[in-house]
Amino acid sequence: MGLTYFISDVHLGEQPEHLEKVRVKQFVGFLREIEKSASSIFFVGDLFDFWLEYKYVIPKKHFVIIHQLARMREKNIKITYLAGNHDFWLGSFFDRELGIQTLNDEWTGEIEGKRFFLYHGDGVAKEDSGYRLLKKILRNPVTNKLYQWIHPDLGIPLARFVSGSSRQHTNRIDLNDHSDYIDFARQRFEEGYDYVIMGHQHNPYEHEENGKKYINLGDWLHYFSYAVFDGKNLEIRYANRDA
Repeated sequence: MGLTYFISDVHLGEQPEHLEKVRVKQFVGFLREIEKSASSIFFVGDLFDFWLEYKYVIPKKHFVIIHQLARMREKNIKITYLAGNHDFWLGSFFDRELGIQTLNDEWTGEIEGKRFFLYHGDGVAKEDSGYRLLKKILRNPVTNKLYQWIHPDLGIPLARFVSGSSRQHTNRIDLNDHSDYIDFARQRFEEGYDYVIMGHQHNPYEHEENGKKYINLGDWLHYFSYAVFDGKNLEIRYANRDA
């Protein structure tokens, strides 16, 4: 049995093109390193700074990453992709073409006998009440269907603009305040989960109580952090230190 990896808030496509090429190269290098030991990988939201797909069109700038994900699937590495607040319009492409399970909200299940609850974390903070309403509107199937009538050359830049607005909202939140996230994790602990993993805050953090653990995965813009479960222990690691 290999290792299970958890990664969040990579935000591919967020930086100017000349910087993004370097970052993509580094991230692909990281994925090629962990594919040697991984049995499964969970992307816990915001792998892309925005993702929008049409029936016959996907953002071409992410071809390199998509190719790497396809390579990992060919090696029988299981990949699960949870939508975040930047890449919530996941269609059927990843499921149908790559065999990657995509989920709009949480993932729950057992890994090596331990119960996990995974969720991106958007909307958990109490001050996110306005966003929770916006989330319902943006993820409504009717909204998605109507958006498909916008030509991709207009629709994708508009999605990028919405993504930037979402980032500005997140930047106004105190990312060092983990209290609402810990309260959320405690509720999941009471439901019987051993581990709760989220992202969204861009700030790696661990909280443990009564043998149960909550982890915030941090990001790949500043911390280059991720988590690994080896069947016994769940811990945060840093690619710029450990990989």
